Amino acid sequence: MSPNITTRTVLQATKLLLAGAVFLVASMFFNYLPQPYSTWPAVGSIPINPELVIPALLGVVVVVDAFVEQLTIASVALAIFGVVTFLLGAASLYSLYAPTGGGVFFIGFFTIIAGIILAFGVFLHTVVRTERFQTAFQGIINSVSN
Repeated sequence: MSPNITTRTVLQATKLLLAGAVFLVASMFFNYLPQPYSTWPAVGSIPINPELVIPALLGVVVVVDAFVEQLTIASVALAIFGVVTFLLGAASLYSLYAPTGGGVFFIGFFTIIAGIILAFGVFLHTVVRTERFQTAFQGIINSVSN
C-alpha cells in the first residue's frame, strides 16, 4: 500500500467518524439527552466542550482532506465551510474561556449548527463519490435520455 492511499483512507475514516460524532453531540445538545460525561472532559485543567471542539476538529480534517484529495468543486466548497466551522469553534472557545464582562454565550449555537451542516455535507459528498451511486445516476440519466 502506498503512503498516499493510507493517508487518504485515514483522513476519510476520521472525517466520517467526526461527522458521526457531530450528529451524536448535536442530538444530545438539542434533545436534552443525558450526557455520557458528568462534566466537560478536560485536558489537564482546561475543560473541553464537545459541542465546540468536535465541529472545529471536523472543520480542520475537512480542510486537510481537501488538500490531500484532488481538488474538486465539492471538496473546495466543503473546505471553505470547514474553515468557517473551525473559525466559529475557535471564536466560541475563546469567548467561553476568555475573561469577559459577561453576557449571553450564543456563538456556540452557531458552531453546532455549522458542524451539523458540514457533517451532512461530508456524508453527502462520501455517498456521491461512491461507484454504486455514480453507476445508478448514470443509469437514470441514460433511461431519461432514451
